[in-house]
Amino acid sequence: MAEILIVDDSDDISLPLSLLMISEGHGVRVARNGLEGLAALSERFPDLIILDVEMPHLSGPGMAYDMLIIDSGREGIPIVLLSGATDLIQIAKIVGTPYQMEKPFKFNRLCSLVGKALSEKTPITPSLDLLASMRATLAH
Repeated sequence: MAEILIVDDSDDISLPLSLLMISEGHGVRVARNGLEGLAALSERFPDLIILDVEMPHLSGPGMAYDMLIIDSGREGIPIVLLSGATDLIQIAKIVGTPYQMEKPFKFNRLCSLVGKALSEKTPITPSLDLLASMRATLAH
C-alpha cells in the first residue's frame, strides 16, 4: 500500500498508530519531532505524513514550513495534522492541509481520513508568512 511517516513525540500515540497503519497494510516510519521528520524525508519521501502539532525541537507546522523551504514543495506529500490543540482547524488552514483530526481520535475515523488523503493526494498549500511566524512561536 503506502509508506506513512508518523511524526509525534508521544509513544502513547505513535506506537498504536504505527500498529494500526501496519494492520491496514501500510509501511511505517516514525520520527519523534520535526527535526527527525526532516531527517527521515532526506532519506526518502513517504506517501503521507501524519504530523503532530506541538513537539519539542521543531513543531509540526515548523516541519511543514521547513519542508517547503528545503524542497520548494516539490515533494507534494499530503499531511494529516493530528493534535489536541484547541485551534487545530486554524492551524490546518495556515499549514494548508485539508486533513486534520483532533486527539483523542477514533481509529476507524483516522483510517478513513488517511485513506481519503492517500486517494486525493492533496499537497499542502500554506500561507508562508503565517506559517513562518507560527514556526517561531511553536518552537520549543
